[in-house]
Amino acid sequence: MPKINPPLTDTAIKALKPKDKIYKKSDGQNLFIFIEPGGRKFFALEYKSPLTLKMRRIALGNYPDLSLSAAREKRRELAAQILDGVDPLVSKRSGENTLNEIAAKWLDIKSANISPGYLKKQNLIFNKHVAPYLGDRPLEGIKAAEIIDVLKIIEKAGNLETIKRIFILLNQIFRYAVTYEIISHNIVADINFKYAFKAAKPKNFPTITDENEIRTLLDAVDGYSGDIKTKVALKLAIYTAARPFNIRAAQWDEFDLSAKIWTIKAGKMKMKEAFRLPLSDAVVKLLKDYVKICGSAGGYLFPSALAKSRPMSENTLNTALRRMGYGKDEIVSHGFRAMFSTIANEKRSEHGLHADIIERCLAHKDKDKVREAYNRAENLADMRRLMQWWAEFLDGLAV
Repeated sequence: MPKINPPLTDTAIKALKPKDKIYKKSDGQNLFIFIEPGGRKFFALEYKSPLTLKMRRIALGNYPDLSLSAAREKRRELAAQILDGVDPLVSKRSGENTLNEIAAKWLDIKSANISPGYLKKQNLIFNKHVAPYLGDRPLEGIKAAEIIDVLKIIEKAGNLETIKRIFILLNQIFRYAVTYEIISHNIVADINFKYAFKAAKPKNFPTITDENEIRTLLDAVDGYSGDIKTKVALKLAIYTAARPFNIRAAQWDEFDLSAKIWTIKAGKMKMKEAFRLPLSDAVVKLLKDYVKICGSAGGYLFPSALAKSRPMSENTLNTALRRMGYGKDEIVSHGFRAMFSTIANEKRSEHGLHADIIERCLAHKDKDKVREAYNRAENLADMRRLMQWWAEFLDGLAV
């Protein structure tokens, strides 16, 4: 028969001496007292979680601050919770961890791998759309139906793209909480997004594709009488088809004008992968002329008027287009990418390059995951041919 240890007594506990390693003595019914090398003694309950079916340990308190009789009473209370299907360790942690607190911890970790602008947007959408409804609630008590109810409020307002962003963010927050055993289950993963919410229509940015209208746009940019930084930024955006953020946040150390290459770090890219874009002769000349005017080849190409340590405002380029007489339904700075894509695809017989090279120049990921896995080459030579063709096409319109 297995040996049954007698229950602990205060005399027996006081007689327990520290050893080189921590050890424990049983009081029975999974209640133990642990003795550390430094002399600290504390009670803990070991139990099988009704949620995960794994053995867990919850500390009850230090001896003699917590008496033997008080520890036994705590054991009885926790045993009753376990019989009811409650994991006391999860319950304890959830009472200390609200959605607001865990979201802040997750975004702090995430901040190392995303741009400051994107981090700001993540905080804004969480604080605006989630925090007022569920922010002060412990994670463990939040139900999937409540998540859906909050997202339905956004759906009614017609912000369908925002729903997807928040859903992804909440899923990340709950996965983080599961990883650190703050909660036992990610309830967001139980929600089938496709069947719970309306699908957002693909967002098409207004653009110009008629060659005569493109010529008029180029003339308007050439004649722009505002800040020289804005004028050059507009030209760089048109000739490179880069995302507006990458234009605004461009820094001189990203450009190798001798090699005619622009290297953007992963943290600045939408897909979080470093990107190299070949520069046409026209762009290299534009930047060489610009550095003579701005008088510096360090920091941001287009710093804010308020502080050189920050890039120009995200509204600057679109505001310049409005000043030139273009309405927001005619062209926006992001529309330069659509302009490049449309023309380059329509004139493939002229430049002779595959549609994949056009997508590569736009820093788009291949939707075919198998093909993407095998296609590791950057195709810089073909990308360079295409960007040079695009610059010459634009210069030809301006003649």
